[in-house]
Amino acid sequence: MRITQGHLFQRALGDIQRSLTKYAGMQQQVASGKRVATPSDDPIAALRILPMQSDLKNLGQMSENIALARESLDTGAASLEDASAVMQRVRELTMQASNGTFAQGDRASIGAEMNQLLQQLVGIGNSRRGERYLFGGTESGTPPFSIEQTGSSTRVVYNGNHERLDIEVAPGVSTGLNLSGDAVFQSRERSGATITGSTGARLTGYGDTAVGFQDLSVTFAGLHSNAPATITAGNGDSNLVGDVSYAYTAVPPSLSIGGGPAVAIPASNQDFVTADGRTLSLSVSGAPTPASGTFTAKAALTVDGGQSSIEVHDFSASAVGVRNASDGTTVHIDPRNLARIGTDEITHGGTFDAFTLLVSLRDILQNTNGVSDEAVRQRASAMLSEIDSAHDSVLDGLSELGFRSSSMQALDHRVSGLRASREKSLSDIQDTDMAQAILALQRQDIAYQAALQMGSRVIQTSLQNFL
Repeated sequence: MRITQGHLFQRALGDIQRSLTKYAGMQQQVASGKRVATPSDDPIAALRILPMQSDLKNLGQMSENIALARESLDTGAASLEDASAVMQRVRELTMQASNGTFAQGDRASIGAEMNQLLQQLVGIGNSRRGERYLFGGTESGTPPFSIEQTGSSTRVVYNGNHERLDIEVAPGVSTGLNLSGDAVFQSRERSGATITGSTGARLTGYGDTAVGFQDLSVTFAGLHSNAPATITAGNGDSNLVGDVSYAYTAVPPSLSIGGGPAVAIPASNQDFVTADGRTLSLSVSGAPTPASGTFTAKAALTVDGGQSSIEVHDFSASAVGVRNASDGTTVHIDPRNLARIGTDEITHGGTFDAFTLLVSLRDILQNTNGVSDEAVRQRASAMLSEIDSAHDSVLDGLSELGFRSSSMQALDHRVSGLRASREKSLSDIQDTDMAQAILALQRQDIAYQAALQMGSRVIQTSLQNFL
């Protein structure tokens, strides 16, 4: 092979270029601290580096999620601490109102404050972090609670859902950022209902959805079609409902009902009294057929102040569902002992959540039903155990959020440890060993300088040197 001057020139230039490329690569490793900057630097190492970088990115996102979760949980917990303070104030006020030395005017003032506390508690239930409501489940864009007023009836409606907003905070571990508001503020454990009054109505004890206090109003609704044609309802005041017996006497013509005294007939708008003192206003035009028997005085039952009612004419039925048109709830009444008109008080135990509690206390203390001072005091005193139950529900929510928040600290340590482990493994593969790299750079610098010197001697050989 013939060696020419041009061949020597090209060989020297190539040696210089290769030496410079290696030198520049070593400089980059030292300057960047990275031994593997591109897959071509070490293809095998690159296959291990890419998954580690992905893991580090995921762990970084989890660290951000932990910070977000802790902030959201702490904000929710702070809101429930405010709610707990409201419930404590409610108990203090109820204790005062239960004191027999308080006048009705003082209780009415406390009732007005109860209404303010209701507004405050609804505001706490509608707390939000940024644009997201904390207690609406995954329906975080709209207020979870709203107050609805229907006539004289007030209720708080939950507009959220029961779903949990989860976020991943560690590999394989998720936590909820929220609690559904109804689980905190509307938690109920129905414990049975009681009825107090003189109408004879009883509770069936099953299928009820009504909550809090209710007033069951029983009114006279006329005579059923089973009454003889000559006997019709009069215009007077009647307090009798249910099935009643009658007996006709021909000489002299008279009629008695329920074993009471006989009244001469014909009679118009006449009060007939039963043996047990109940009164029924009747108009009797003549002798009934048959001469004795039983007919029914119908009753109308309502629990919503007359907005809706149900008529009862079959007093042998075991249950009658009475619906509240204001909130859509139902209470089931056993009418078999129903005998008089009047108003009975129904108490649905275990159904006084934080909101119905405040509504009931407000109405009790403002005495919207016009009962005696002693009855107001007794009703307020009976609510103390319900206050404690509703407060416990708020405290349970606070405890749950506090537990989740405290667990974030342990998870943060875990994620930080995983990140440190991944970063060390990645550094072992990807980062430059400075001691070795600097020595290699120095060696490469010497090789590069030698290549330049040798190349300069080759390049200096030209035609001019032979002249």
